[in-house]
Amino acid sequence: MKRLFLLVTAALVLFLAAGCSTEKGLNVTSCSVASVTPNGLRALKAVLKVGIVNPMSNLTISRIDGVINDSGREIANFTTGKIRVARKSNKVYPLTCEGAIAKDVGLTDLLKYASTRDFSGMTVDLNVKVRFMLGICKTFRFKDLRITDLMEPSVAAAYLDLIVQETMI
Repeated sequence: MKRLFLLVTAALVLFLAAGCSTEKGLNVTSCSVASVTPNGLRALKAVLKVGIVNPMSNLTISRIDGVINDSGREIANFTTGKIRVARKSNKVYPLTCEGAIAKDVGLTDLLKYASTRDFSGMTVDLNVKVRFMLGICKTFRFKDLRITDLMEPSVAAAYLDLIVQETMI
């Protein structure tokens, strides 16, 4: 389950940052796991290192909340900390993540996910809060995003291009 959580979290970070990759937009250059710490039997904390090129103005990804589902059944939930992306920068930012396994998910379920690595029925619901310059804040909500799609960079980029277009209107 730890590997699933890290995979989904890394895919979501790439999804949230890589999709802004227009000529004038954000671009994710890297995403790696810096550390993982178990937090009891059902939770863990992780720190990701996310490389972002930002030719635009300052922005903050204030919070990402998500729920991972398998065929409508909640498996885990997670939340991330802030990323303050400096304007006209090319930096690697730490992103803290916390996740917890749902109470009705047992050891046999975790072993099934670990052994099959079949994410085809899995989806994620996301709430992404972004603060732009001048204090403009917008929350983006996504329901039933297929995890297998988020692992495809072109699909993730299309979702984020939509976010950027909505904020420019």
